[in-house]
Amino acid sequence: MTNNLENYENTNRPASGLLSKILIGGAFVAAMGGWWYQSTQVASVRQELVQTQQKVDQVQSQMQTSVSVAKAETNEAIARMNEQVGKARSEALAGSRSAQTAAKRQAGEVLTKLSAKDQELTQQIGQIKDDYTQKSVQVDEALSGIKGDVGNVKTEVSSTRTELSATVADLKRAFGDMGLMSGLIATNSTELAALKQLGEREYFEFTLPKTGGAQRVGDIQLALKRVDTKRNRFTLDVMADDKRVEKKDRTINEPVQFYTSGTRTPYEVVVNEIRKDQVIGYLSVPKIKTMAKR
Repeated sequence: MTNNLENYENTNRPASGLLSKILIGGAFVAAMGGWWYQSTQVASVRQELVQTQQKVDQVQSQMQTSVSVAKAETNEAIARMNEQVGKARSEALAGSRSAQTAAKRQAGEVLTKLSAKDQELTQQIGQIKDDYTQKSVQVDEALSGIKGDVGNVKTEVSSTRTELSATVADLKRAFGDMGLMSGLIATNSTELAALKQLGEREYFEFTLPKTGGAQRVGDIQLALKRVDTKRNRFTLDVMADDKRVEKKDRTINEPVQFYTSGTRTPYEVVVNEIRKDQVIGYLSVPKIKTMAKR
C-alpha cells in the first residue's frame, strides 16, 4: 500500500508543478494588467486635476481682475458723488443766504404795505363811523317822518271809516221785482265802493249797450233790448243755466232778481243810469252758493 502511494505521487508531481507555475504566471500577468490600468487611470485623474486647478486659477484671476475693476469704478463713483454733494452743499448754502436776503427784503416790503393798509383801514373806519352817525341822524329823521305819516294815515283811515259808516247808513234796502227784500242797494259809484268794502257779496259793474248782443257779466250773460229815457225804464234778457228770462219794463235802481242753480239767495241786477243807447249798473252775486230751495 505504501509503495503504491509513492508511485502515484512520483507519477503525478511533475504535472502539478507545471500547473502551479502556469497559475502563478497568469496571476502575475493579471496583476501587471491591473497595475497598468490603475496607473493609467491615476495619470488621467492627475491630468484632469491639473486642468481643473488651471481653470480655478484662471477664474480666480478673472475674479480678482473684476473685483479690482469694480473697486476702481466704485471709488470713482464715490469720488464723483462726493464732488456733487460738495457742490450741492455750496449751492444750497449760497441759495440759503440769497433766500434769507430776499426774505428779509420781502418782509420789509410786507411791513411797509401792512403799515400803509393799517392807516388806510383806520381812515376807512373813521369814515364809516362818520357815515353811520349821519345815517343814524337821517334814520331818526325818517322815523319821525314815518311816525307823522302813520299818524296821518290813521287819521285818514279813521276818516274813511267814518265816511264809509255814513255811506252805509245812507244805503237802503228795497223789494226786488220778485217781491223779495234785497240787500243794500247802491245808487252811485261811491255807494257801490262802500258795498264792496263791506265784502258781503261780490259785485260786477257793467255798461250794457243796446246793440251788440249778449254780454258776459260775472257768470251770467245780459242783453239790453229796450230803453225808455223819459220814464227811466229798460228791458233786458238774463241768460243763466242755459235759460233766457226777459226782465221787462224795469225801473232805475230797482233790484232785478233771479236765481241760478246752486244759490239760495237770488242774484240782483241794479241799473243806476239809463241813457239813450245803453244802461250802466252792476250785478250783485251771493258769496255763499248752495242748492236753492224753491
